[in-house]
Amino acid sequence: MTPDEARDQLAFLRAIAEPDESWQRGFGQGYFAGGLCYGVQILLHAAQFFGLLPDVGPITLLISAGPTVVFLAIMIWLTARDRNAPKGGATARAVASVFAGVGLANFALIAIVAFSAIRLHNLEVWLIYPCIVMILQSMAWFVAWTMRRRSWFGVMALGWLVVGLAMGFTIQIIWAYLTVLGLGLLGLMMVPGLILMRQARTS
Repeated sequence: MTPDEARDQLAFLRAIAEPDESWQRGFGQGYFAGGLCYGVQILLHAAQFFGLLPDVGPITLLISAGPTVVFLAIMIWLTARDRNAPKGGATARAVASVFAGVGLANFALIAIVAFSAIRLHNLEVWLIYPCIVMILQSMAWFVAWTMRRRSWFGVMALGWLVVGLAMGFTIQIIWAYLTVLGLGLLGLMMVPGLILMRQARTS
């Protein structure tokens, strides 16, 4: 190995080993926004289930699509704001790529599951989609834990897995399904989003 090759290898290893928390600010803000938008959505659906809001077409469509529109607008703004921000080291880029991949997979899942639910006229088919999203989030946090070795990242991975399984087993009990989903979004998106934003400010 030449001296130049050795320096390149050391630089690569240093990028992996050294802590790099530059990704936390934007990611935390996006994660918090997702938890807030979809947490409110679940609360509104629960209000419909208990008769506190009318369960009619226009209102249901607004509740179903509105949070996603708001969330996408926030993510576009965050992406535009941070487009020139430092990308961080190899570990930060790897973690960001995993979560970005999960986000892209979600769009494909929406199309596939929604098409099947409409074709079969079966709401339970659509309710499987959020369960899959929880499992994908568990996978992403597990990768983040293996890269960063932070214990609370591992707790997040386990938490998303438990929420996904609990939702899958309560699909036919709507009030329980909505409760598990709502608590999952609040506890596993908004809370870690706040933690990451706080850590970004103090790092």
